[in-house]
Amino acid sequence: MIFDLHNDLPTGFCSLSDACTAANDVSDSVIYAFWTSELAAPLPFIEAGIAALNGTGRYFAVEDLGFADNGAIDRICALPLCYCGLTHNTDNALAGGALGNGDLTARGKRAIARLNAAGIAVDTAHLNRKSFFEVADLADALIDSHTGVDFVCPHPRNLTDDQVLCILERGGIIGLTAVRDFIGGNRLTDYVCLIDRFVQKFGVDGVCIGTDFYGTEPLENLTGYADFYAAERLLSDLGYTDSDIRKIFYQNANQYFSNRRNSQ
Repeated sequence: MIFDLHNDLPTGFCSLSDACTAANDVSDSVIYAFWTSELAAPLPFIEAGIAALNGTGRYFAVEDLGFADNGAIDRICALPLCYCGLTHNTDNALAGGALGNGDLTARGKRAIARLNAAGIAVDTAHLNRKSFFEVADLADALIDSHTGVDFVCPHPRNLTDDQVLCILERGGIIGLTAVRDFIGGNRLTDYVCLIDRFVQKFGVDGVCIGTDFYGTEPLENLTGYADFYAAERLLSDLGYTDSDIRKIFYQNANQYFSNRRNSQ
């Protein structure tokens, strides 16, 4: 089984009806993220999308809360969301994006306080490094839903060792993404190498899958969840046990969100 922390299907270049059809073909646990940066009316779209896609085993998130004023934050926090990210790649009214230079703003701090109160995790994907640590000081639950790591492939979207440790030491989880620019390659073997190098440096607890399917061009040999059978075989050939592979592919993420639901 796969627990995918980040799949952009709801805003992934298809109609909502097509998204519903695609979602019905997926038996794994998937967090469907609403990427708001290019939506004309993000909040109604998110509310309608969740209503259409909702069902047993469906999970949702918001990528880029920059549109959300105080009233919108109230409505966002009333939705069944696993996490929210404050920015996309550029600076906005809440924080600094990965390709920007901004800081966490007063409005961003208020948004984090509301997410904390609602029990919604804060996603650090797309934050610049300055804003990352400012957010980390305030967020009750800190994750990164889809990222690479700097020691494998230096990139402003990737996490430094200090950022990885900040998330893991606070009990958070990190979704390793299948985006060629962030992993330094374009094949399934490159993705498996990323997983292996992360685990060798930081351990198997806390590492998860965050594909970014529908949000980017897929890798060769990794275009859907069925391709993870091949990834499993490659990890097994590297000496990973069935237990470790299950942790990476499913259990770490499932346990994290199960524990959060049970504590609320």
